[in-house]
Amino acid sequence: MFDLSLKRLFTIVLAALAFTVTGRAQAPVPDLPYKHDALKPGEVCLVSGKSLTQGDVVYLIRGRRVPLRREQVRYFIADSTRYLAQLQPQSALFHEAMAQRGTEAGGIDLGWFLFGMYVLVALFFGGLSGYAAVSKGLNPIPHFFIGLFFSAPGYLYVLTRPRAATAGEVPSGFVKVHTTHEPVPCGRCGYTNHPAAKLCSGCGAKLQPIVASEVEKAK
Repeated sequence: MFDLSLKRLFTIVLAALAFTVTGRAQAPVPDLPYKHDALKPGEVCLVSGKSLTQGDVVYLIRGRRVPLRREQVRYFIADSTRYLAQLQPQSALFHEAMAQRGTEAGGIDLGWFLFGMYVLVALFFGGLSGYAAVSKGLNPIPHFFIGLFFSAPGYLYVLTRPRAATAGEVPSGFVKVHTTHEPVPCGRCGYTNHPAAKLCSGCGAKLQPIVASEVEKAK
């Protein structure tokens, strides 16, 4: 009877081992959005520390190999941050998080970045085109928009346009900027007067104007 009980116990143990091995081999692996890689000899599971066998998986996550036993994948998913931290120093994790970009990491999308660069370049060439138009005596507003929409080709077009006014001439639609001459001291009292003044403002002595006043030019 003792031998019968021992045989029964031995049979139960073998059945339990067979069930464990069979159950592990048939354990489904969750479908994760990571690439798979081939197993390498001597690799151990990141979660349990046990050696990998046929049927286990190795994921490629952020450029690193993550070996896992089939039954440990769900534990890795539940706390992936802690397990990934074991593969590199904390400072490297920080730099990696800072390096992530895109809408998921709170950064800027590539399309919006390129659009912003285009706007900056367009404004730059628009300003250059408007300035070049003013220097040629042309209306700056339409030429600003030429540079804004066509960037460098638009600016080159404005540069090749002929001048609308000769040097020293005020273009049509513009106002002449008044020039200021250096004051001239009085020969009697030393008081400084406008170079177009005929009398000294300090002592009333007569002065010889060296430039014509704006009033006389307007007559």
